[in-house]
Amino acid sequence: MTPQRIAPFRAGRRLVFARYLGGLSGQAREVSWADEPWCLVRCSFDTAALARASTGRDACDRLRWSSRGPRLMGVASPRAGDGLVILHEHPDGVRVVTRRGEEDIAERTWPGDHHDPPLATDGARIVFGGQHGPLWRVDDWSLAARAPWSLDPVQRALGEARLFVHDLRDVGDALLISTTDTWSRWSWDGELLACWRAPAGEWSRPYLLAWHEAGPVVFMPTNDPVTGRPVHGRDGYHVVVWDLARGEGRSLGAAHGWPRAARSHDGRWLVVERATPAGRGIELWDLSTHALVERIATRGRAVQALAFAPDGVHVAAATMQDFFVLRVDA
Repeated sequence: MTPQRIAPFRAGRRLVFARYLGGLSGQAREVSWADEPWCLVRCSFDTAALARASTGRDACDRLRWSSRGPRLMGVASPRAGDGLVILHEHPDGVRVVTRRGEEDIAERTWPGDHHDPPLATDGARIVFGGQHGPLWRVDDWSLAARAPWSLDPVQRALGEARLFVHDLRDVGDALLISTTDTWSRWSWDGELLACWRAPAGEWSRPYLLAWHEAGPVVFMPTNDPVTGRPVHGRDGYHVVVWDLARGEGRSLGAAHGWPRAARSHDGRWLVVERATPAGRGIELWDLSTHALVERIATRGRAVQALAFAPDGVHVAAATMQDFFVLRVDA
């Protein structure tokens, strides 16, 4: 049964409710889509879960893991949604655990600080660490060894850059690394495939909401068009579609708090959930015309993660309580 709290998301005419997948409890960290959608959830201080939609029924299978005390620092799943990589605090540094199904594959402790590092996996290799420390690659889920991942090729390609790693993302057949003022796409074996300057000021950086090589979607500070000075206050940060080829962006307007976004694989559709002075809502944009097609008021029910299906029509969405699918009716 679909709960009543999903009612706001059923109000759309172009972005329509398609399927309820099940209830969630905790903070949705990531949504992705293999054959069926899945959602990574941080359930509590020490526990994470992978909620995977079941083919043909409105329910989720759950792969759950707990450190039984030490703080959870990071969790990731491969695109197939068939396993977990977990980082948690340990007296000797960082404890890494790999799991498939209900069985732990391996555990290993390496020296490290107790910050929340970026983490990504393709199902075979694991990359983690970064920000103000080194970036590491592990070539096997058996965790036999780790090796440093060098960002020197980005420095050589772009010149001087601030290479503090803020985000790692599996983008299909490649790994996307976001630093303070660069984006770079790599093979999982460590070969640099492409790199770009990211829009970043002296004291700020863009927050990547959705990646697409035609135009990533970022949440970033903006300048007043008249004075050229940064805009301060709640309206100072905008959702921007960034053109990689031109090195410039197109604002979709201000957002309060932390918006969420997903862009379809063909680049046409963008779904954004954000709060504005008009209230909280989920929006459908047609980026071929830069037109807002529809905005649905969601009455404060914040979406925490979004992802388009490979068909470019269905969108998986997760709140703190529910996991469901919307559909773009073109």
